[in-house]
Amino acid sequence: ECLLDQNVIAGIGNIYSDEILFAACIRPERSANTLTAEEWNRLASVIPERLAFFIEKNEISPEEYLETKGQDYRNTPFRRRNGERLCRRVIGGRSSVYCPVCQK
Repeated sequence: ECLLDQNVIAGIGNIYSDEILFAACIRPERSANTLTAEEWNRLASVIPERLAFFIEKNEISPEEYLETKGQDYRNTPFRRRNGERLCRRVIGGRSSVYCPVCQK
C-alpha cells in the first residue's frame, strides 16, 4: 500500500500530505512496507508539526469561511520548497507533488 492510501494514514489532504512527505524526505509513491524504522519515526514526528503549523497559518473565522465559501486558502505562501523542479503524479487516485532530488 502506498503512503497516500487512506488505509495507511487517514484524514490528511493532498496538500498536507505533500508537505509532510517533503519535510520527512520521503517520496509519495513509496510503499508503506518499504519505510525503515528511522523513516517511520521521522514521519511520525513531522505529521503533528506540519499540521500544527498549517492550522495556525490557516486560522480563519467562521464568518470569513462562509463569506469566501471556503475558497480562501491561506497556506500557499507558507509551503516549503527548495527551488528544484517538482514532479506531479497521480498515486492511488490522489494527486501528489514532490521533489525528485530531496525525497527518496
